[in-house]
Amino acid sequence: MRNWITKIFIFLSALLILFAINESIGRIGDLQLAKDRPDLFEADSFHIHYANNAVTMYIHVIAGLLFLLSGVHQLIPTIRNNSLFRHRIIGKVFLISSFIVSISAIYIALFIPYGDWLESVTNLIFGIYILYATVKAYTTIRSRLVIQHSNWVKRVFFVSLSIATIRIIMILNMMMTNESVQQVMGRSFLIGFLIHVVLIEWWIKRSAQ
Repeated sequence: MRNWITKIFIFLSALLILFAINESIGRIGDLQLAKDRPDLFEADSFHIHYANNAVTMYIHVIAGLLFLLSGVHQLIPTIRNNSLFRHRIIGKVFLISSFIVSISAIYIALFIPYGDWLESVTNLIFGIYILYATVKAYTTIRSRLVIQHSNWVKRVFFVSLSIATIRIIMILNMMMTNESVQQVMGRSFLIGFLIHVVLIEWWIKRSAQ
């Protein structure tokens, strides 16, 4: 039963990774297009909002891509355990990119939010959670607490993947309510974030039994 749960989590994570990578690449293209041709977008659209803060968004999105790509290596045990040296190098890239993503998420929540107050608060909590989990992942492996390290890495990666789930929830919300991106952002962030926190804690608990 435990093996099936792990396989299901890996499969869902793989789908979310692919979706998140595609979204990140698209976000970079949208940022550049909004900078070059702002006339193509509504003045109050999220494309223009983020293009006006392009440096922060480029840092956030590019670090996010590095995080996703290095996280794939952490996700598959047969690849992860094949070379301890490679695992350590890629692990450092993973933790550094996670640190950058979390710090930039906190900055975005505090200084350049696009949605309502709920989006700002949820994004702030999300950024602080990922930052804390990243530090714990680093300190536990430095203390050679391998199981704890593995659990914190799982938390960092799977909770961060909530960004893909949030996008899906936003799309469904807009389809059902006819509300704008700005209007559905807050509750979509909260729902997606909570789903991933609950699921990963359940997975870790089941894996320990």
